[in-house]
Amino acid sequence: MDLFRQTFGNNEEPFIQIPGAFREEPPTDMNGRADDQNNSANEPTQNRDRYTKSVLHFLFQAPLIVLYYLLNFIIRSSRLLKPLLRFHGFYQRKHNRLLDHSSQLNCLLENLENESQIVTCSEANGNIDDNRNSEDARNNQNSGVQFSFGSLYNPENGTFLKSIMQSSYTELLDACSEQVKFGVIYLHDPLLDNHMDYVNKILCSETFVNMIRKYQVLLWFGDVTTSEGLQVSNALKIRQYPLLGIISLKAEKKIELVARVEGSISNYMPQDLETIFSKNYPRLIQLRQQRQNVEMQRLIRQQQDSRYQDSLRRDQQRESERSEQIQREQREREHERIENQWLLWRKGQLKPEPSPGKDASKVAIRLENGQRLVRKFDASLPTEEIYAFVELQLRGLLDSEGHTPFVEHPANYQHQYGFKLITPVPRRELDPSTKISDAGGIYPSGNIVMERLE
Repeated sequence: MDLFRQTFGNNEEPFIQIPGAFREEPPTDMNGRADDQNNSANEPTQNRDRYTKSVLHFLFQAPLIVLYYLLNFIIRSSRLLKPLLRFHGFYQRKHNRLLDHSSQLNCLLENLENESQIVTCSEANGNIDDNRNSEDARNNQNSGVQFSFGSLYNPENGTFLKSIMQSSYTELLDACSEQVKFGVIYLHDPLLDNHMDYVNKILCSETFVNMIRKYQVLLWFGDVTTSEGLQVSNALKIRQYPLLGIISLKAEKKIELVARVEGSISNYMPQDLETIFSKNYPRLIQLRQQRQNVEMQRLIRQQQDSRYQDSLRRDQQRESERSEQIQREQREREHERIENQWLLWRKGQLKPEPSPGKDASKVAIRLENGQRLVRKFDASLPTEEIYAFVELQLRGLLDSEGHTPFVEHPANYQHQYGFKLITPVPRRELDPSTKISDAGGIYPSGNIVMERLE
């Protein structure tokens, strides 16, 4: 309030009279008259000055006040949000940790290994009472050699590899269904007084280990204090802990809990588990054979389909090659027909040797087989006339005498000569479009050598 009063009000402190004091009289002049007229004349000016000061104070102090409260709000908000962010991060990490089944299993196995070592050392030092020692002796006599928990179930170097130890209950069910194998469930309760009895006297016993290896059993360990362990316990309707259960595939995609040992370890008998395994194992063998037969039939059908597809592709390829061969032969025959038509047309267009006295070029042509031809050509004709003469000579069309029938020029056909004509000295290829009189080396006479194109 003082801040707003200082901002919008006058900075001069008001005069407060002392209780019981005399009333202050206005000052008088020398003639004894009150100075009311002067005060009344200066009052508008004073009011205007006070108003100006108030406006200036407001203009300078208002942004600072807004900035102060804004910074104060931001600082207080950050202080309130910081604990919330910490709580959110904590619960987020906890949530991620709970969802990681592999981490839960590794943590459980590590705790069981440590506690098993502690219990083993205590028993070795004689820290167990006589009744328990007698019970342990009886159980050890029944179970045989004892293994250490770490040597069997350690996730890094244990005897039971990760292919046997499953990370979650869902993975155990899927693996039992796909591989048609037994599954053993162990639910651990760390809040019990004798919670390590099942671990040391059953899970680490030679009898149990031999059964796991003999029947190729898959394993999963759970903790009832976790969400997954509690859900499995409720699904299996467990009433006492710890639990050692055996699940088996009864029908296609149907898994049941065929045996359980829960509560006190006195309820455990190795012969009972062996009986359960041996009783249900033939059923698993039968299911495996059925799946193998189904898989074998599927593979046979797949191979038959593959062979059929290969045969079909080969037939289609042969048919395509045969069709291409037919089309190629048709194109070759058509090209040969058009070429023969052009040769007959060109034979009819070939000019005879010029008569004596006309401008002519006498050339000697040596063919590739060594034959030598001598002929005169009209000097005004293009060199293509010599090319046509050589082509017709090679095809044997100039040997036959008689009248050549009239043949039209084939439409859209451009004949390509398969050779070239060269003057030996100087060596130069003759251009078919050049006039004979303009071609050096053959006018008025010269030698020509024929060479095949590569």
